[in-house]
Amino acid sequence: MQGNIEERAKEVMHLACFTGDITRSRIEHRLRLADFWKIYYGSRVLEIGCGQGETTAVLAYATGESGFVYAVDLANENYGSPENLGTARERLMSSHFGDRVNIDLGVNILSSSFDFEPNSFGYVVLSHCLWYMSSQEELRDILFKVRRWAPRICIAEWDPRVTTFGQYQHFMAADIQAICETYHISDHFNIKTMFYPHEIENALCATGWDIMDTCSIDAYDVQDSLWEIDIVKEMFPRKISMNKDMPPKLRRLLLSQIYSLGDAQAAEPLSVFAATAERIGEIV
Repeated sequence: MQGNIEERAKEVMHLACFTGDITRSRIEHRLRLADFWKIYYGSRVLEIGCGQGETTAVLAYATGESGFVYAVDLANENYGSPENLGTARERLMSSHFGDRVNIDLGVNILSSSFDFEPNSFGYVVLSHCLWYMSSQEELRDILFKVRRWAPRICIAEWDPRVTTFGQYQHFMAADIQAICETYHISDHFNIKTMFYPHEIENALCATGWDIMDTCSIDAYDVQDSLWEIDIVKEMFPRKISMNKDMPPKLRRLLLSQIYSLGDAQAAEPLSVFAATAERIGEIV
C-alpha cells in the first residue's frame, strides 16, 4: 500500500462511508497492522471476528478491486454500541467496498456446518478478537481448523504486558473483566480470556503453524482503554456485589481495584502484539 497512514486512512474512511475522529484512529491502527501483515493486492482473505468492520474495510482496501474479504463474527446483528453490527454491516456492504466484501454474523467458526475447500483463501486474519474467546482451547481449535483454508495467518491482540505507567489502568480494567468471566458475571462484556503473546505463539506452534514474524505496535491513539475502564467502573461494582459464587475477599479486592482505576481519560492503551505465521506441512 502506498502513501502515509493519514492519507490512506482518509481514503478508507471515504470508501467505507466511515466518519469521526475516533473511527479514523482505529482505521490508522489497522492500516499499521495490514502493513505489518503484508496483505497482498488481489488476495482472498477470511476475517474472523470482524466486529463493526474497521479491519474489514482496511483489508478490502489492501486487497484492492481484484481481492475479496469474507468477514464473519460470532455475535448477532444487534450486538455492539453505539453502532450495532447489523447497521455496520449494511453501511459497509452499501459502500464502495461492497462488491469485494461479504459479511456474515452469528457464525460459529467451529460448527461442523461451517467449512471451505482447502486453500480457499490466501490469508486468515484474527484482529482484536482473541480476548472475546471463551478459553485457550477455543483459540487452538480455531487455529487448527483454519489451517485447511489458507496457508498464512495474521493475528493482532492487545498485549497485557504493561510497559508504561499509563497503561496500567487499561490492563487492570481488562484483568478485572477476565477474572469476573470465570464467575460468569455477564455474557455481554468484551473480555473473556486474556492471552499473553507467549500463549498465542504456543497455540500457533501447537496447531501446525510456523511463526514468521512478530512485533509490538503502539496503539496510543485508539480509544479502547477508555471504553474498557468506563465499562468496568459503571457496570461491574453492582454485578460483583451481587455475585454469590465469588469469595468475599475476592469481591472486596476487585471492588477496591475498580475504585482505584481513576480517570479513564488519563489512561494509555496497551500496546498490540501482532504476528504472522505460515502453515506447516501438507493439509489432509
